[in-house]
Amino acid sequence: MRQEEIDDQVFELYDEYCHGAINRREFFRRAGQLTIAGASGLAMAEALMPNYADAQEIQFTDERIKANWVDYASPGGTSGTMRGYLVVPQGEGPFPAVLVMHENRGLNP
Repeated sequence: MRQEEIDDQVFELYDEYCHGAINRREFFRRAGQLTIAGASGLAMAEALMPNYADAQEIQFTDERIKANWVDYASPGGTSGTMRGYLVVPQGEGPFPAVLVMHENRGLNP
């Protein structure tokens, strides 16, 4: 389903869900009550939800990379120990880097 096919009412519901005004169950319940131009609001809502499996392009066991969790102290020591997932190519560097920071609603692709 393309973005243009999703009704604004479903986007508004999704916004409420993302910002914590409603939970996932309420989001799908209310979306399921919508039928817009013959299309199910539930189908539109599911099109908006991230599919985390689609984001994975390489297995963590791939021989070309080294992947592991890294624990480190927070800057200034005010938040205790932080945790990150570090993946680097095998071999000699230097390598480019991608830093992924999650938002307050979790890590979304």
